[in-house]
Amino acid sequence: MRNPFPFSLRVITDPIGFCNRTPEIQKLISYAKSNTNAVIYSQRRFGKTSLVKQVQQRLEKADFVTIYIDLFGLSSADTIASRITRGVYKALYEQKALWQKALATIKSHRPVVRPDETGFSITAEAAGSKVFGADLLDQTLHELGEFLAQEKRKTNIVLDEFQEITEIKDPDVEGIMRSHIQQHQASYFFVGSRRRVLLEMFSQKRRPFFQSAVNFELNPLPHDEFVTFIAKRFEDAKKRCPPEAADAIAATVGDHPYYGQKLAFFCYERADKKVTQTDVQQAYADLLQAERPVFEAIVLGLAPRQIALLKAIAREPTKSILSMDYIRKHALKSIGGIQAATKRLNQLDLIEKEKDVWIVVDRVFARWLTQ
Repeated sequence: MRNPFPFSLRVITDPIGFCNRTPEIQKLISYAKSNTNAVIYSQRRFGKTSLVKQVQQRLEKADFVTIYIDLFGLSSADTIASRITRGVYKALYEQKALWQKALATIKSHRPVVRPDETGFSITAEAAGSKVFGADLLDQTLHELGEFLAQEKRKTNIVLDEFQEITEIKDPDVEGIMRSHIQQHQASYFFVGSRRRVLLEMFSQKRRPFFQSAVNFELNPLPHDEFVTFIAKRFEDAKKRCPPEAADAIAATVGDHPYYGQKLAFFCYERADKKVTQTDVQQAYADLLQAERPVFEAIVLGLAPRQIALLKAIAREPTKSILSMDYIRKHALKSIGGIQAATKRLNQLDLIEKEKDVWIVVDRVFARWLTQ
């Protein structure tokens, strides 16, 4: 039998492999139907993209137009404009009437369709005008607004990794996007994994997007339902995962969707006909080893003082990072350096305060750091 936990897939589109989230899906569908914008945020790899894809699949069945736009890795305002247009073209390519309407309305870019191993790929290229940067973004969003105004059906647009627009050092970008989005006849889902940066965009009075959407936090999976899901997936794949083993899998990773799927994957690989507690323990070691390149990349992107503080918090979560005992115990040096490192690690969503205690956000990463 094939392993029933396909963790390598970035986005789970098959409802069978998607655990629960029924209340979240229903709430987001309700927001879309009422043209309400939502900020969807959580820890890294909590399944935000999979969730909005599930929502959009259901909205399509309710006769919505759905558009998904990935903003990861932006380099300029021009890139934002091209990503938006590419998302529109990809969503509408197989819907002839909408495709023709988009081509007639969105003139700042032209689609480029190329065959590839999946069938075809679509990109968007600037249409050769002399408009660049923020002006091109402004034009693109204006044209998108015209397209939406002509469409009688409701539209939902997902802007994934939306906080990435803050990396563009153009002070006009946020204001331009807000001025158009607030007029668009569509519901927007602003999705992001860098929670601090994303939420600041919508909570700071001086920012253009201040209070323009409802906050929607994605929490860990409900423990009992995750345990049931894991056991059922094993059963369907002809292996037995007793309740205590399924409970251990979910509890070990704190009901984290991605890590839970991945730990279950390694348990399935190790187990014979029945998952044991030993299988879970050994599979967790496999998980840590598999995540090593990702964790090493995170650490390599940090300054030495940030690494020292991150390791200290992983070893010993604390209420008092600036206490002299803590500083001496973990060789953290100057208070000024600790304050700067705390601010940066918090901004990167690597550490956070939980009940007044500083912890490493990702418990699997924290375990790896202690080793």
